[in-house]
Amino acid sequence: MAKKSSSAKTGIKVSAISIIASVFLSGLKLATGILGHSSAMVSDAVNSLSDIASYTVVMGGVAAADKRADTHHQYGHDKMESIVSIILALAIFTTGLSIGWNGILKVSKPESIIIPSILPLIGAVFSIAIKLLLYFYTSREGKRTGFNSLKALAADHLSDVFASCGTLIGVIGSRLGLPVSDPIASILIAILIMHTAYKIFRGSANVLLDIAVDSETLTALKEAIKANPEVKRIDLLRTRSVGARYYVEVEIRCCRNLLLQQAHAIAEEVHDRIEHDFPRVKHVMVHTNPCTGKEDFCTECKLVEKVAGTASTKPQK
Repeated sequence: MAKKSSSAKTGIKVSAISIIASVFLSGLKLATGILGHSSAMVSDAVNSLSDIASYTVVMGGVAAADKRADTHHQYGHDKMESIVSIILALAIFTTGLSIGWNGILKVSKPESIIIPSILPLIGAVFSIAIKLLLYFYTSREGKRTGFNSLKALAADHLSDVFASCGTLIGVIGSRLGLPVSDPIASILIAILIMHTAYKIFRGSANVLLDIAVDSETLTALKEAIKANPEVKRIDLLRTRSVGARYYVEVEIRCCRNLLLQQAHAIAEEVHDRIEHDFPRVKHVMVHTNPCTGKEDFCTECKLVEKVAGTASTKPQK
């Protein structure tokens, strides 16, 4: 069995911690929401329950993305991680829709609203504290590993912080004489949750559509390629994201009088430099194009003289 990469181990660990925290929080929110008569807190508890399934999917996706390439998937399984993120986004959106609908039903029947006790306040404060810690931890590991699913996980933790803040405000408002504040808080929570789902879906869909790297990385790539003095010009530079990593395709222009062995050595040096300087690069393809002999840099070419000299010393037939 192939050993998992350190990034995959980190992703699985973060997912496991998130699952354990969600099990605890869902129990706490459900208990304080039911006993404290808070529809906003019960809605928040349902959100945490759905998180358990979502985070389990993330864990499986990270593990699947780390599988080695095989006969049927010769470029690896990296995109599994983005597919998992889309599933997570759809699950989050469905949860938000359900919470929002229940909130609307409550608002439409204000006479049925019961004033919450202080218990939901305690549950909300605990939830905010734990989710903030999870957000900072997951966000840091997501940036370090480059996994989109961990970034989606961090975004979900942050949306949960906002959700619990909404619950807190709703319960306080209800206890201050505005009973409708609690279900209104549920609706606001639902909107935040669905917005988070949309951002996760958009980011993951972009990866599946082979989105290019950011402009900062692209500039750094150009500088690394041009660091070789034999590279006269970059004719083409393409990148595409694949999971947490990306592919690079580059065409460089060199002197047409180079020997094949020399042109190959230049391409190999550019290839190795990119792989060394950019750890997230999964695959590099470098193609060498010959100059036309009429470019600006051709006037300074020493190889033209050498080739001409070699040709003149050839024995006459």
